[in-house]
Amino acid sequence: MDAPPALVWPQIAVEAVAAREARIPVALRLPPAFTARYPPGADVRGAAAECELLSAEELGITRLDQDASAVLARIKSKELSAVQVVTAFAKRAAVAHQLLCCLTDFFLEEALGRAKELDDYYERTGELVGPLHGLPISIKDHVHLAGHRSTSGFSGDLLQPAPTKHGFLAQILYDAGAVFYVKTNLPQAIMHLETYSFWGQVLNPYNTNLTPGGSSGGCSALVAFGGSLLSIGSDIGGSLRSPAAACGIWTLKPTTLRVPKGATSTTNFGADSILSTFGPLCRSLRDVDLFFSVVLGCKPWQQEHALVPLPWAIPTAPRWSGAAGRIRVGVMWHDGVVLPQPPVRRALEALVDVLRRDGAFEVVEYPPFRHGEAGALAHELFFVDGGRRVRERAAVSGEPLVPLTEWVITRPSVKDHTVHELWELNLRREALRAAYLAHFNAQRVDAVLCPAGAGPAPALGTCKYWGYTNVWNLVDYPAAVFPTGLHCDPAVDIADAPRAYMSEADAENSGCYLPETFKGAPLCLQLVGRRYEDEMVVRVLQEVSTVLPLA
Repeated sequence: MDAPPALVWPQIAVEAVAAREARIPVALRLPPAFTARYPPGADVRGAAAECELLSAEELGITRLDQDASAVLARIKSKELSAVQVVTAFAKRAAVAHQLLCCLTDFFLEEALGRAKELDDYYERTGELVGPLHGLPISIKDHVHLAGHRSTSGFSGDLLQPAPTKHGFLAQILYDAGAVFYVKTNLPQAIMHLETYSFWGQVLNPYNTNLTPGGSSGGCSALVAFGGSLLSIGSDIGGSLRSPAAACGIWTLKPTTLRVPKGATSTTNFGADSILSTFGPLCRSLRDVDLFFSVVLGCKPWQQEHALVPLPWAIPTAPRWSGAAGRIRVGVMWHDGVVLPQPPVRRALEALVDVLRRDGAFEVVEYPPFRHGEAGALAHELFFVDGGRRVRERAAVSGEPLVPLTEWVITRPSVKDHTVHELWELNLRREALRAAYLAHFNAQRVDAVLCPAGAGPAPALGTCKYWGYTNVWNLVDYPAAVFPTGLHCDPAVDIADAPRAYMSEADAENSGCYLPETFKGAPLCLQLVGRRYEDEMVVRVLQEVSTVLPLA
């Protein structure tokens, strides 16, 4: 008998989305009258309490001022069971998804089975399975989980069978005691700083007219809403830092080849001029430390051959570069290409003012160095085949490219390069990396403080400037994003008057700023260090965080 014909567009997408929605238990579905309370532009973070689907205990477990480390401590003390914790976060994730479209999969029964096994083991032996015992962890859709289909934001990927085993990174977390309960939404081709694909468009919980960032926007929206404590995303051009900045949470994009990948669905197999890397989106700096301590603590380089054998070790008494043993922080006010929008400038000025008055810091100016060239080269290296593979992946099901995908692969520098042209691009990359390191060293700074983006969370469909993040991917420097505690305020963050613009992108970015549009959006900043000095970035940020949140 002939095999049935493969599903094609749009049927394949319609059926996949319907199946996802059906996995939300009936008891956790929000009535239309409730969702109607939150029109476009609403702050939906209070909906978990207002929907009355979570008990008072579950709201306490998932409260937004609690991080993964705190919940793990409560599990260890037996104040909470793994089943209680997983149930609470799964319920809150279900509410989040119905308002924000942040999930691609939801598997509560499987998660509860795993949680019960962990509780039984703890009760029987008196020992935890590992440092993440009972912690529900959400994970980006392209990461392989056994028994769950994985996509790179293309519906045609659903025609492939579900993986039979976890990817290596997921397996490390599982072996440490994690419980997987949801997979999170991602954009088509995983190459936007927003999150929109056949799965739907993810919204920002602070303001649903804004993006939660991308490509790990499903992760960030879920964490910011309270449906996850720790979510695993990836970054090749800003895909951890953009979401963290948009949603007011923490992340660290590590140097490449430190964190294992394992099996994933992606569009760039074999394209290694700029490598992707994985990291956490979470609620605290200590949870950033927790993630890397667990993952690198198992010596993953012994099983994934490409990894650098570098254990995680935050220095306890580093030798700072500033006068009198102070931390020398270089401030990059802008990248020389695009001036950040007023709210971001206000946040950076406020933090710099506090640091200058703190005796632990020496704050100096950090001039941008060839950032326009670096950003353009990074974009060219992302798509050295002229976007051919992206178009081929869409063609599997006949899926059309969404506007930002079409935009990203039709930039002037994107073309199908010959091998010799690719070699030349890589030579340019290496020369620029060498020159950038010399510039960085000449400033004698311990870290660079700079914007995390050209503005706060952009309005949906408008995010086209990657320069504040993808430059650090090109030079492969570790970069953390952190919340300042400040938010956009239309009464304070007045739009700029017409001025001389540094570039076409600068003029476009300035024109996108309408104060009322960004009301309430969180303001985050970025801290960057030298290649393989990931722990030094965390160490500096530990000191910076002593002055946070800003008032």
